[in-house]
Amino acid sequence: MLPIEIPPGTTATVLVTVIVPQLHAKMVPADAPADPFAVAVRIEDEGSWTVRVHGARMTVTDGEETGVKPTLWMWTTARAVERFLEDATGEKRMLPKFGAVGGVATMSDPRVLKRVAMASGRIELALVDEQGERHGIVFGFGAAAKKEIDPEDADTVIEADLSTVERVLRGELGPEEALADGNVRLKGNRFLAMQLALAVAPFYPVK
Repeated sequence: MLPIEIPPGTTATVLVTVIVPQLHAKMVPADAPADPFAVAVRIEDEGSWTVRVHGARMTVTDGEETGVKPTLWMWTTARAVERFLEDATGEKRMLPKFGAVGGVATMSDPRVLKRVAMASGRIELALVDEQGERHGIVFGFGAAAKKEIDPEDADTVIEADLSTVERVLRGELGPEEALADGNVRLKGNRFLAMQLALAVAPFYPVK
């Protein structure tokens, strides 16, 4: 299991500005590619930030900086982050259970960002928990990243229940297989979904 520890009482702001940069520095090797990436992050009802990744170094500044062309953007809600933090400091069902693959231990690794940045469009990944509550996160890549953050009517929507997401996080179900799984619902641009699945596939366990 990856060494992800999130202290109890962590807030959404602390997660973005302190915990994630610390985990990035811990989990990305010093010899990782130093390609620069900028990620615009917005958590509705919480705040927004500009995240810069340069090899094993990650820096976070408040706000979506003007004049900065992000490599990609991500949007979610304060409630979705709250639900993630509830799990991360409790049952940990939403955290990956397999170790590093190909030297990559986190999706913020420059090698992952470089691959996913080749996609173009907006994709929503949504989880429906056991209480029936839906939590989504929307990403914008390529042409979408050149425009303002807009989570409405994403080009592709991928939705799954928590038990299916757990199978992915345990390495039992690869990204491409997940798209064909009967418990995963896909709407919209299937090509974009496959682009992202193929981009992250090398960093999942080979069965």
